[in-house]
Amino acid sequence: MTTADKFKYEWQAGLLAWAAQFWMLQSLPAESYWVVILLLFSAMVLMPLSRRLWNSESRQEWRPKVESGSALLMTCTFFTNSAAEAIPWLLVRSAAAIEAVRNCSRKTLRDPAELTLVSARIFPAIGAAWFVAHRANWTPWGFDPLIVLLTAAHFHHAGFTLPLIAGLNAKESPSCWTRFSCVAILLGVPLVAVGITCTHFGALKFVEPFGVAVLVLGALGVAVSQVWRGLDWQRSILTRICFLTSGASLFAAMVLALGFGLRYVIPNLALTMPQMWAIHGTLNAFGFGLCGILAWRDAVKSAESL
Repeated sequence: MTTADKFKYEWQAGLLAWAAQFWMLQSLPAESYWVVILLLFSAMVLMPLSRRLWNSESRQEWRPKVESGSALLMTCTFFTNSAAEAIPWLLVRSAAAIEAVRNCSRKTLRDPAELTLVSARIFPAIGAAWFVAHRANWTPWGFDPLIVLLTAAHFHHAGFTLPLIAGLNAKESPSCWTRFSCVAILLGVPLVAVGITCTHFGALKFVEPFGVAVLVLGALGVAVSQVWRGLDWQRSILTRICFLTSGASLFAAMVLALGFGLRYVIPNLALTMPQMWAIHGTLNAFGFGLCGILAWRDAVKSAESL
């Protein structure tokens, strides 16, 4: 039995539970409602759906069930107004991050593809910590609660699907281009977070646009790789559509991100913040993340059947 067969009920249950949040969480403030929905989509659907792509998890059948349960528990925090229900998610994501670090070898540290895949296990733990802070009404360094929530969402999407798919592309097709994409993403994800912090304190305002530019360059490389795979006529039509949609969505999302990152330099290029999390976030979650993972699942399945 394949990894996907073992764990398919976890992501299917997560999808149903996530769909229920559309009306269950309607009482949330309008400004944070969609951000929460997108964050939960990563935890409940994208992460379980990507388990086929993690070889190590096939030997740990208990972990996916615990992770899925903790993801479902996350929604309870919005009804109890307590951070307690978010702590199990922080624990499982921290455990995954610690395991990823412990399994690193010298070869891993020298290989951008492997290191990027490792970062896809580490960055979500940072997002989980910010999510706990948000539910506990903590405002680290005086950040607005919405920024705290957006930071949590950032590390659940840009910190998960982007390095995951970048690493898969680099492993499948090693080249200077794919390796550069991995390095740029490894640097860009934390640089954007640091840049936002610098902007918040009114210091080193160049760090944010620089970090966004680095991340965008890496992401554009991934977008090109995804589109290139979508042009492979040997793949099924649905897989090709998913690869093409994933690449096109990421390209569009990164153009918007670049405009927003340069808002202090060229204000006319930037969307408003509500527009950014609605359009940019949706493109990343559904167009790039979901379609990208579905495409790679089928690619891995095809490789396993050979």
